[in-house]
Amino acid sequence: MIKQFLIKKVSTEADRPPYSHKVEEYFEAFVHNYILQPSNIILNGKWKILLSIMIFRKDDNSPAGVNIYEPSIVEEEMIKYYPVAINIEDIYANDNPLENIVSLYFQIISLFFLSNYQSITNEYMLDLKEKLDWEYLLSLPYPAPYPEQKYVGD
Repeated sequence: MIKQFLIKKVSTEADRPPYSHKVEEYFEAFVHNYILQPSNIILNGKWKILLSIMIFRKDDNSPAGVNIYEPSIVEEEMIKYYPVAINIEDIYANDNPLENIVSLYFQIISLFFLSNYQSITNEYMLDLKEKLDWEYLLSLPYPAPYPEQKYVGD
């Protein structure tokens, strides 16, 4: 099966969050099973969607929260890639980085689909949040060994 919806993470911060790439794999499958298939979106298109989650340190000009920017298009690979910025401080808040990562990923996915697909409703996304397998996600190793993190550029 060719994946039509991908998530990659990028960070050049020295204290980047050491979480497993299995978080991205989980959310790619989650989106496929609970959004793409039931809503019949993206699956049969030529284009792939890539959310590029960029983790930055907050500065004076940083917007708060999650920010999804206009997509760039890589025509030769048929990819629409959406840069997504989150602040590293939001991940390390409350001494629960893995919980925060899961919550931020769900927020990113919700914002993306609510902003780009009219068939996806706020109510649907709120109901979908109940389907997250927190037990599995929080059982992933944290900190994950470097080879299991799989940031872009590793």
